[in-house]
Amino acid sequence: MKKKILLIIAVSMLIFGIAFFIYAINHPTLSFPWNNTITYSIYLVYFACMIFCFIASKRINSDIT
Repeated sequence: MKKKILLIIAVSMLIFGIAFFIYAINHPTLSFPWNNTITYSIYLVYFACMIFCFIASKRINSDIT
């Protein structure tokens, strides 16, 4: 069950990330109210969490007793 939940979270994060990227490409004049270092840090944490969910969903033992 945890395996499926983590996979759903990871896929949802991937879809949301792609949608955000497409929106950002089509609206280049919008920006965040802070500097780029904070923005890139947020992107890195988001990406790391998404990768963690994908890896964890593959490694969790699906045996339920």
